[in-house]
This record gives sequence, structure tokens and C-alpha cells, in this order.
Amino acid sequence: METYSEEQVDQILRYALAKRTNGQNLTKQQIYEIASDMGISESDFLASVQEWQSTQVVRTEQAEFDKYKKKSFRASALKYAIFNSFFLALNLFTSGGIGWAIYPILFWGLAIVLDAWVTYQTESEEYEKQFQKWLRKQKRDQLTAQITGKLTTSLEEWLKQ
Repeated sequence: METYSEEQVDQILRYALAKRTNGQNLTKQQIYEIASDMGISESDFLASVQEWQSTQVVRTEQAEFDKYKKKSFRASALKYAIFNSFFLALNLFTSGGIGWAIYPILFWGLAIVLDAWVTYQTESEEYEKQFQKWLRKQKRDQLTAQITGKLTTSLEEWLKQ
């Protein structure tokens, strides 16, 4: 009897579902019926849906964080290019060679390389720390905006009286 790993079962079922649905979306009820046919209980199905939804929220937040990190990195790299081009041109103009300008190019360049590593290495502990810090800041900013909005509305209503 041929056996399959969990990953292989997942892939086979994905292919079968793709053929069955012809690219159309399935309703929650249709997915439940498929799960029921496979012997999956309703409670396991609902727990799986809940787990999937919570992971989707995290993935969306991580995608936003990745976009933020890449934008921040591009801004840093642009600053590096502009300032070091200026330093190099100034050094060439004043002394006719590359002297002191090599130091900011090298040291700032090292910082840029390390920033690139942290930006594009998404499976590290440092990435997770930065993501959690960014997430706390986002939630704090949302709460601040809500409080500010409520205070502004209350103040406007009070002033109208």
C-alpha cells in the first residue's frame, strides 16, 4: 500500500480542488462539505478556520511591515548614495584624490549592508523583534488616533453648544 506524507497529501488535494473548482471560489459551506466527506469533524473544521483566519491577520501585518522595512531601506540607501557622492566629489575637488571620503563610504556602507541583511532576512530573531516593536507602535498609533478623534468630536460638540 502506497503512503503519503502530510505535505504530499496537501499538494494532491490542492490539485484535486483546483480541477474541481476550475478557479472559482468556494463558500464556507462547500469547504465544510469537503471536510466532512474527508471525515473531519465540525469542531475541528471550525477550529481550523479560526486558526487560518488568525494566521492571515499576522501574514497581512507582516506584509505591511516588510513593505515598511523595504521602503525605509531604500530611503537609507538613497541617502547613502547622495551624501557619499557629495563627499567623494568634495574630496576629489579639494585634494584631487580619494582621501578622507573613503572612510564614510566604507563605514556607512557597512551599516547599509547590515540594514539590508536585517531587511531581507525575514527568518531571524532580529526580524521578529523589529516586527513586534513595529506592531506595538502601530497599535499605539491607532489607539492614539481613536482617542484624538473622540476628543476632537467631543470638543467640537461642546463648542457648538
